[in-house]
Amino acid sequence: MTQRPAIPSAQPVTLMVNAQSRRGRTGLNRAVALLSAAGLAVRPVIVHDVSQANALLRAEVAREAPYVIVGGGDGTLSHAAGILARSRTALAVMPLGTGNSFARSVGVPLDLAGAARLIADGTPTQVDVGLVNGRVFLNSVALGLSAEIARSLTPGVKRHLGLMAWPVVGSKVLWRHRALHLNLTSESGAWVFHTHQLLVANGRYVAGPLRATPLASVADSQLDILVFGNGSLVSLLQVARWASGGKIRHITAHQLSVVSRTGDVWASVDGEVFQTSELRLTLAPQALGVLVPADFDARSV
Repeated sequence: MTQRPAIPSAQPVTLMVNAQSRRGRTGLNRAVALLSAAGLAVRPVIVHDVSQANALLRAEVAREAPYVIVGGGDGTLSHAAGILARSRTALAVMPLGTGNSFARSVGVPLDLAGAARLIADGTPTQVDVGLVNGRVFLNSVALGLSAEIARSLTPGVKRHLGLMAWPVVGSKVLWRHRALHLNLTSESGAWVFHTHQLLVANGRYVAGPLRATPLASVADSQLDILVFGNGSLVSLLQVARWASGGKIRHITAHQLSVVSRTGDVWASVDGEVFQTSELRLTLAPQALGVLVPADFDARSV
């Protein structure tokens, strides 16, 4: 990956914190204190909605700020990347969410003290972003069971249970879920699948500590497409391990079309859920600047 010059630690920097993230309000004061202790002059700003966040980030891009610190979970970071991608302003991650998948994929420590030290001493580099129907995503796009689970997760449940919210809610959703009928088309072929779960990953991590594939990376210039089992719940349950008799189909692509043959289905883009019958996915290689550890290697995180 190409790297930009190091950013001076004395550079004044904006810290944007999502008030709705799991540790947003409670983590703000500690994040400011830790960043200040690391030698950074910080301007903290709490945002309450997407429009407020976008206005702030566009202002940072317009003034060509070398980087902006974003405190929140994967949804907040994904929206920020939509503004910062292809700009001269890099993203610095302060992990205040539940799963913090993107932080894991770029080697950011999950403890705030470690993240603050990284921001003060880190190296800016370029990583890939995905686009789905024109919207930037960092981690993954999912159709099927995980999207239904994400739809059922409330902020209160996530705040109370943390990562345990997924299995708790998932056990309730699993038995009422119906399989999908999907047409997939990429530059290398076309497929028809009957499955309970489709995942398109940009990064290594897609749900907290869960990995898409052992070699997936935010720097490999490809999307990893995973189809979990066939239309039976038994086949879905058999994919807990890779050695499960070929129950996971793995495809790589630079572009992908996904069409539901039965109308609208639920989709999750970095945790944001909506209904659709068609997805158009592409990859933008090295489109986003991110502060990473000096020894960062996307293939080994």
